[in-house]
Amino acid sequence: MWKTFQRNLVAGFLFLLPAIATIYVLQLLFSIIDNFLGPFITDVLRVMRVVSVEEGGLYFLGVYTPFTERLVGIGFIFTLILVAWIGAVKRKGTKEEAFTGVDRFFRKVPVVNYIYGSVDQLINAFTQERSSFQKVVMVEYPRKGVYTLGFLTGETKGEVQRITQKDSINVFLPTTPNPTSGWLVIVPLEDVTILTMSVEEGLKFIISGGVVVPPDKAKELNEEFNEQQKAEKEKLFKDFVVNVRKHRKGDLDGRRKDIDS
Repeated sequence: MWKTFQRNLVAGFLFLLPAIATIYVLQLLFSIIDNFLGPFITDVLRVMRVVSVEEGGLYFLGVYTPFTERLVGIGFIFTLILVAWIGAVKRKGTKEEAFTGVDRFFRKVPVVNYIYGSVDQLINAFTQERSSFQKVVMVEYPRKGVYTLGFLTGETKGEVQRITQKDSINVFLPTTPNPTSGWLVIVPLEDVTILTMSVEEGLKFIISGGVVVPPDKAKELNEEFNEQQKAEKEKLFKDFVVNVRKHRKGDLDGRRKDIDS
């Protein structure tokens, strides 16, 4: 009984761990941003007479708030608005010199350039590179019996297609944990296994070094189909039993009427 309880405890913990980690990171991020900018923005609002202090309490536009030192959440809200404004300017294509200057500055500072470049490569892996990847594939590389995950980038054409004399495809084999670097291989179509996982799931699998394993969609669909088939068979069997009972009951009623007559 105790071993069963331990297994259930571990299974529940593993199931809740991603949600707990997500909530913890969001709470930590909220606290850092709000504690850093909250007092400053609250003081600015005091100067603008949007916020007032009366009897140890903060009043926002004359409405009493349960806060005493700062408006909790105002720093985080201001940060969201600022980030959205920067994103809008970036999408419009204006002030490109300013964005280029910021990028150049972080890439020239020692130590900082390594962190900045690594994060930038990861972001590109999930945004720009994703558009050029069509499917997640699996090829036997570097030898038979050893499989490597790659991304289908297109069909082989031109001189390469003429020389190989086979229907081949272009496959990009990324490195772990940085999928932006890798090499291109030309693989015959018959030697490629196309997987059902999405490009995002393939990137997560590669970046995590195989720790984050995508679910088997084909297996899940097969299990779902089998469950539906089983439910339909059970329903048909129940309907058949009910019809047989009705038929037998009708025969008995008919015989009784014959006997009575």
